[in-house]
Amino acid sequence: METTGKTYSIEPISGNLDFGQSRHLLDRCLFGAKKSEIDSLVGKDISTVINTLLQKIDIPNPPVGYDVLDPDVPIGETWVNLAYNSDYNIYRRRSFRCWWISQMMLQSVSLVEKMVLLWHNHFVTEIEVVDVAPFNYQYNQVLRANALGNIKQMAYEIVIDPAMLVYLNGESNKASAPNENFGRELFELFTIGKGPLITDGNYTNYTEADIREAAKVLTGWKVDRTTNKSYFTDTRHDQTTKVFSDAFGKTSIQNYGADEYKLLVDMIFSQKETARNLVRKIYRWLMYYEINPEIESQIIEPLATTLFDNNYEVKPMLAQLLSSQHFFSVDYQGSQIKNPMDFTIGVYRKCEIPLSAVFKDNYENWLEVYYSSKSMEMILGDPPDVAGWPEYYKAPSFYELWINSSTVPQRTTYTDTLCGSGITKNGFKFVIDPFVLTGMTGDPSNVTALLNGLAQIILPVQLNDAQFNLLKETLIPGLPDSTWTFEWIKYISNPTDTTQKTLISKKLLAVIKAMLRMPEFYLS
Repeated sequence: METTGKTYSIEPISGNLDFGQSRHLLDRCLFGAKKSEIDSLVGKDISTVINTLLQKIDIPNPPVGYDVLDPDVPIGETWVNLAYNSDYNIYRRRSFRCWWISQMMLQSVSLVEKMVLLWHNHFVTEIEVVDVAPFNYQYNQVLRANALGNIKQMAYEIVIDPAMLVYLNGESNKASAPNENFGRELFELFTIGKGPLITDGNYTNYTEADIREAAKVLTGWKVDRTTNKSYFTDTRHDQTTKVFSDAFGKTSIQNYGADEYKLLVDMIFSQKETARNLVRKIYRWLMYYEINPEIESQIIEPLATTLFDNNYEVKPMLAQLLSSQHFFSVDYQGSQIKNPMDFTIGVYRKCEIPLSAVFKDNYENWLEVYYSSKSMEMILGDPPDVAGWPEYYKAPSFYELWINSSTVPQRTTYTDTLCGSGITKNGFKFVIDPFVLTGMTGDPSNVTALLNGLAQIILPVQLNDAQFNLLKETLIPGLPDSTWTFEWIKYISNPTDTTQKTLISKKLLAVIKAMLRMPEFYLS
């Protein structure tokens, strides 16, 4: 996308939202927006809509056991408060992943779930490295509780979170042998970022000496795998005064014991560059990967000012971005390549695939969603490393890295399966019902209304003439529109005629399959 030299406006849009604007907003804020959700926003002003998206929602019930191979957890009861058990940890990790997918699958019209995954990609831990299911769940709860709250507060909690202490060696960090691993990532990835290199190991925003001093501040924390809590040990804590570089105004942090880490977080967040770095992360997640000099000055800087001036409360900044003329520019609609979680869950939500009345069926199916996303190179809970998924930071390709010779066939197989045989769990079939979708198109008997209506539900943009003709050829190859109208009316007049219903179903599924294979479906 050629953007250099353009002017960008952070000012809010005016008037009420139309369908295309509502679809664009929700496709970026949800994991696949349902047509009913999009319709619910049409005709409303942007401030009302943003208030809905940023509303506080209840913390969901915890994950539960669903596998008889975990005898300590009865089916349907939670394990999150149980002590670590290496024999059954694998089943609880699976339960946690399924539960997390269920939150995305069943989300309301709220930005929370999209932000939970964003913060996971930012304050990274890896389930397989932490390897303690209750810790994984508690870490997710920190992200969830603060998803639309205060980023600095989230940083306080993340610093001493048991999963993070395990993941970045915080539990082995002691005065006699300071471990710099977490201190380094706290500066480089989680908060202020490097800035330009000055000398070997020293950057504009922090120095190697700052990392060493931060490591001392963070000494003394341990984790208890029986109580699932972190705790502070004064005898392991470096009790000297820590002095930071000119980058932080030579700030000194004296020994404050168990609360000393908060002074470190406060020092880092007192720098406006921290706000800028965080805004860039959020922008690339919700908006687009390219940040040219004009976007930096006209969009990132005012958003960073809003975040900084509001003491890192994230809602005002999100409201400013998501209400802006820049966000709704047609240049950016359908410009993101969906990550695999957006893609897999989006099929279920957009195509209104029903869930089972039996929670165990759903948990087992959500595990299939997890493995499908994994085959598309996004492992929920396990980014490749502490920097997160490279699709959100690795220039110049960014999102394009999701699409390659391995992942495209996986995406096609996934959507083809849900249009065909479906996924069966304990006798319940998860599959697309074409009649559910056609019922939302207005006039299924009319070829033009049908195809455009299905596209409106499934795709992020309108069909062009070539795409429309391709889909029409799929529906009624070489035949006049009246042929379809006749066949549809014949079905409607006698819906118990299984032969006619099967004929109509096959034609509709062929169109839906073709639509889900379109490059546009890979976009949001």
